[in-house]
Amino acid sequence: MRRPSLLLSVVLGLATLAGCSGGGPYCDAVDAGREPLATFGEQSDAAFSTYADVTTKISRVAPADVKKEWKSIAVSTKKVVIAHRTSGLALEDMKDEVKVNALSKQDIDQITAAHEAFNDTKAEREDVVEHVHDECGIDLSKK
Repeated sequence: MRRPSLLLSVVLGLATLAGCSGGGPYCDAVDAGREPLATFGEQSDAAFSTYADVTTKISRVAPADVKKEWKSIAVSTKKVVIAHRTSGLALEDMKDEVKVNALSKQDIDQITAAHEAFNDTKAEREDVVEHVHDECGIDLSKK
């Protein structure tokens, strides 16, 4: 029986949002994404999909000094969404051992790789949280 423990505890993310927008397309995009960014910690297909869309929109208007970081976050989040859609395993079912163990090795490998790539964006996520706070006055840090 496979027990891919990595699958059971891989998702890290941004949680609580507070603060005010500093203006401009970048800060406006972050401000417009407050609610979806706040739902990210829910670890659901809907929250991750929306988070991927929001981070993609932000990456398009982000200043050059953080554009690469936002794009990396958006791409890795999309890969998680795609891996789960392809496998048929909803993010909300990640702790359901029966459903996880029913996956093929290929699905497990794809999901694991996607989550690892997302987890590898930790430094980028920390950078954008700091940048958004400094540039826009918006607090994306965990509370």
